[in-house]
Amino acid sequence: MEGIDEFVFNKELPVFKKSVLLQKTEDEQVKSLVERKQAFSAGGIWMTLGFKLMGSNATIRAQCGQIEQEKAATIKSVEKKEEDLRVKVEKADASFQLYKSGAKMPLEAWKDIVLFLVPLYDKDTAQSKLGTIKKATEKLNPFQGNYGSAWEELMEVQLRKFQSKQPAKPNADNNCLATF
Repeated sequence: MEGIDEFVFNKELPVFKKSVLLQKTEDEQVKSLVERKQAFSAGGIWMTLGFKLMGSNATIRAQCGQIEQEKAATIKSVEKKEEDLRVKVEKADASFQLYKSGAKMPLEAWKDIVLFLVPLYDKDTAQSKLGTIKKATEKLNPFQGNYGSAWEELMEVQLRKFQSKQPAKPNADNNCLATF
């Protein structure tokens, strides 16, 4: 029997021999790299040490730590956005109450109203284009014709909508490091 038949139908039992690539001690790893002249080869280093690194406790813990950091950054970003939205809604509500009371409206109050309401209905308008009272009121006046309701009515609806929403916190309970 020769060729593939000999390989497939070999009657001898296979014997486990320690692979040169999977040496256990540091000295054996160094010796393997030097003998194969791969101490400066990324592939050689990977073949000698890579699989041990992938499964090592330190590598797994480091990967879990990185995942936890990314989760924390995401949660922090979401919380910041929620806080910014809450402040924006509060400012818009206070400015709208001032408008409804009939008091003289300062530029900041008009900006708060416009920066809250206009992006909800007109996403193409740049906020920098609404810097004066005249420009802000010009943007609010055509709401009746464009959206079927006066801006005051739309403002009340949107304020109620945003104030009734309670944002859900992202789930941060999965602790990858708890298992190590």
